[in-house]
Amino acid sequence: MRTSAKFVLSFAAGVSLLFPVSPISAQTTQDSTELARRLARHFSEEPPVQFEILQTADHQPQMVITNLHPYPLTAFVVRTDPTAPNSITNTLVFDALTHVGLLAPVPRGLSLVLGIPHPVGLSVPDPVLAAAVWEDGSTFGPDELLARMPRARTALADSYDRAIAMLQTGLDKNWTAAEYSAAARQPGLPIDPARPAIPESTVADGAPLFNIMVNMDRFTQERDALRQVLAEPTPAPRPAKK
Repeated sequence: MRTSAKFVLSFAAGVSLLFPVSPISAQTTQDSTELARRLARHFSEEPPVQFEILQTADHQPQMVITNLHPYPLTAFVVRTDPTAPNSITNTLVFDALTHVGLLAPVPRGLSLVLGIPHPVGLSVPDPVLAAAVWEDGSTFGPDELLARMPRARTALADSYDRAIAMLQTGLDKNWTAAEYSAAARQPGLPIDPARPAIPESTVADGAPLFNIMVNMDRFTQERDALRQVLAEPTPAPRPAKK
């Protein structure tokens, strides 16, 4: 394992990246993006990412994923047991676009540090990087694992459509906060009933509606707390001391 210092991108601390302002037109940026995607490649072996296991003082190993590709790492899959075949129970998906396990893409040269989840009382697994996707469209890993990420992203986009439609309906009908919460609790019908359900798409599918429900409930509680305080009699001023 390398002992040299490195930049670490983790969930425990925010990272602010400053980029120089350059007079590049939107059309030029779009053209460069399309060019990058045309040049995207599939890495069959040795992907441009370093995957390490860091042994900590408290004997809680951590995964360190360092992006070595020129474009940000947007998603990756970790197989928790290298000896077992790829399966839903044996793999963990991290995707910045669906906010599953990854809050933001990992830029080139930065690292992401994650704990290794495992059942209490059992030995810590020996995970390996099984698949990865970069911003330019480059990929690594088998097709069956790579296919899980666009399915989850499609499910989230569909859920946003339902959430937007529900919010518009509420505006048109002048719903109360309680009516918004009730509507958000109703399970939505899948856009494609034939699409197989996987954990990532299940989580992403209900995320926007769940956020609406939670926020409406929180708004109601905070409003009621403020109204209760405002309704209480104002304490009489103390008489001035002579």
